[in-house]
Amino acid sequence: MSIGGGFRVDGLISGLQTGDMIEQIMALERRPLLGLQRQQSQIRAKQAAWRDLASKVQALQTAIANLLNPATLSGNTVKIGTTNAPLTASASSSATPGTYSVLVSQLATSTVVRSTAPISADIDTTAPLATARLRAPVTAGTFSINGVSIAVDPEVDSLDDVLERINASGAGVTASVTIVDGRARLQISANTPGGALQLGSAGDTSNFLSMTQVLAAPRNGDSITGMASLTTVNTTAALADAGLAVPVTGRGTLTINGVAIDYDADVDSLSTLIARINASDAGVIASYDPLADRFQLQSKRTGSLTISLSDTGTLASALGIADPAAQTLGTNAAYSIDGGATWRYSTTNTVADAIPGVTLTFTGTTNDPATLTVGPDVDAAVAAVKKFVDQFNTVLSAIRTQTKYDATTQQAGLLSGDHGLLSVATTLRNRIVGMAVGLTGSYTLLGQVGLSFGKFGSAVGTTDNLQLDEAKLRAALTENPNAVFELFAAQPSARLTAAGDIVSVVGRPEGLPTGGRYEIESDGNGNLTARLYDAAGQLVSTTTGTITPGGTNTTLIPGLTLRASDTLTGAGSTLAVSNTEGILTGIDRYLREVLSDNGVFKLRDTGADAQLKQLDAQIRRLEDRLDMREASLIRQFALLEQTLARMQAQSQALASQLMGLMAGASYR
Repeated sequence: MSIGGGFRVDGLISGLQTGDMIEQIMALERRPLLGLQRQQSQIRAKQAAWRDLASKVQALQTAIANLLNPATLSGNTVKIGTTNAPLTASASSSATPGTYSVLVSQLATSTVVRSTAPISADIDTTAPLATARLRAPVTAGTFSINGVSIAVDPEVDSLDDVLERINASGAGVTASVTIVDGRARLQISANTPGGALQLGSAGDTSNFLSMTQVLAAPRNGDSITGMASLTTVNTTAALADAGLAVPVTGRGTLTINGVAIDYDADVDSLSTLIARINASDAGVIASYDPLADRFQLQSKRTGSLTISLSDTGTLASALGIADPAAQTLGTNAAYSIDGGATWRYSTTNTVADAIPGVTLTFTGTTNDPATLTVGPDVDAAVAAVKKFVDQFNTVLSAIRTQTKYDATTQQAGLLSGDHGLLSVATTLRNRIVGMAVGLTGSYTLLGQVGLSFGKFGSAVGTTDNLQLDEAKLRAALTENPNAVFELFAAQPSARLTAAGDIVSVVGRPEGLPTGGRYEIESDGNGNLTARLYDAAGQLVSTTTGTITPGGTNTTLIPGLTLRASDTLTGAGSTLAVSNTEGILTGIDRYLREVLSDNGVFKLRDTGADAQLKQLDAQIRRLEDRLDMREASLIRQFALLEQTLARMQAQSQALASQLMGLMAGASYR
């Protein structure tokens, strides 16, 4: 017996196991609830099965979409027969198969504007090293030459001081400044021919030798010369304080290829200027080479195209790019498709008009012609067809699993007997073996290109899955890839056979049951009436719409865009409609229907949701009744105990009274 909804006490007076009795009664009462919950589980399992099937059908639709793309089946590939050929190539579906010879004598390069001389101010050899604008700060300490230690203090010593100290050190060398490319470099020479020139040691505490670019420089004869000038531009300081040989002051505008780059010499550094140029639409890449001490602009385009430059200030002069001599024009690519008999030229290394439908990308030059063979991309097409076959069989197999019935075990699949699902499988199989609509070319059946459910007369159970005869498919793709594509993907088409007020038509007509013709009547004032006649000449439908002179209409005939003449005269027009449909086009259209909101998959899913909601409501109502029933049983058993307790108390009182009466009678 439950007290307060938790602690349970069995009958103390009656001796009954009231808790067990209530549980047994409630177990019987809950049987309908368990039945409803089992129904829920079954519906959820079926819903999961439908959703899994829908996902597999969607994957099949994706595989079909790939085959409906002309580039998949009618695509071409390029094979380069020359080993390590300095070019790559790709072909579109419009490429003409054949073998071509390509010779590249020159690559296209970019125009470059580069400082005509170093742009940093040269070193003041008398100023302390700390203020002499060296490439990087020199640290105080010692450095060694031929084992002799030499001290340096950049706050006090000038370059002249250090050179004098080296020369007086007894290291057997002479240090001096030499001019290379117009700027000072440090040079250290042995005092005797073939003398020692060992620069630096592990015990050095100053970086003087590395900062002056001599530490890693090679020995040339009896001298070692710094690999770069002693000074460089401070790229992070404002341009006015960056150490440029030509001072830059105030504000200005550097215009590159018509794009204005504003600068302020007191605010902008060389680094910020470079970033601003590179982020602009000037079409160049700016950079600074600290070793060569040169500024550079390189065109993003290749070919012999100049970079136009102008400056309202002195920045271009300071960067050494104002002189026309700073500009080196790029080159045009030079190539031949006939082995050198006729040369062609391109401003880029990517050429799309040399071979129809083929794009060439030059990566180097050739001494001997490279051989290119253009042909159908059969491998890619076969792979796409295999993907379709695998996904098609996955769908059929899943449907068989969900709808099968095993007579031996008497076990049925979750969706056994569902006619909607069985219809999907039947329709897919029928469409695969059916004939393409309206085609009269080389192929009208998938079996002609290697797709079938097995040979006629095959053993039972061996024709459940779609099979691919790869050799047959490859032969068809090699012989006539366009015909294979039409077999798979042909769609209805319309062409203007008699022009009137309608002068052109673009698109594909939608929803036509048969081929036929549209006769379009115009009243000359922009009002149109389109009448569709089937192949037998019977009127199928009539629609109306409007159009403006020279304008278009996209609603009169679904799927078609009609264009009007510039002047409307009231002349009628006729469209011939060809109702061709490839086999996969038809399957794709069917799958769109079954996957739509009104299709079998969505209807089953929403139906399951509705059933689950109904069952949820029933379960809640039943649970409420069961809770009330259990509470009622607890109250009834509690009342029984109370009644038995009162009866027991009354019995005990009566017995006590009887004992008293009996005792009194005995006393008398």
